[in-house]
Amino acid sequence: MLVPHAREWKRPSNTGRLAQLCLKRAERHLFGARGQPFEPLRLAEEGAHHLVLHPGGEAVCITSWADENDAPESAVRLLVPDGSWQQSTRIANRLMQIPGAIRVRVTPRALVGLRRSPSPERACTAEAIASALDALGESQAARELRSALALMFERTRNARGAP
Repeated sequence: MLVPHAREWKRPSNTGRLAQLCLKRAERHLFGARGQPFEPLRLAEEGAHHLVLHPGGEAVCITSWADENDAPESAVRLLVPDGSWQQSTRIANRLMQIPGAIRVRVTPRALVGLRRSPSPERACTAEAIASALDALGESQAARELRSALALMFERTRNARGAP
């Protein structure tokens, strides 16, 4: 489940939109849209593990979490804040209001994105999702998403006149 900030969703460099297009079961719920209050409890699914993908706070490595939990036996809802660091932190904090939600982080692969990353643990949304999917045993979906992301990066760099 992708939870983008309304302002971020409109940016052409937003990779969350790409993830939504590539992933069959992806859902989107806007945060910060005028006149549309965000209610995180509406995103809860009974009996599911709710994983908030955000490296801040007391985030647990998703690989460790997957090793300790029998994820295929029960539903996993991956909740992904999408926006600037400040926006995604605010969204993640709201998502943590879901009872039993666990904040998880990934170790993203190093790659050159469309925007500068202030630190190595921060990655574009699509790469973070791909890393999480790998950890949760969805390697095929992760490969397809990374392939689309590489194509997006290549075409954007070409359009900007970069080699």
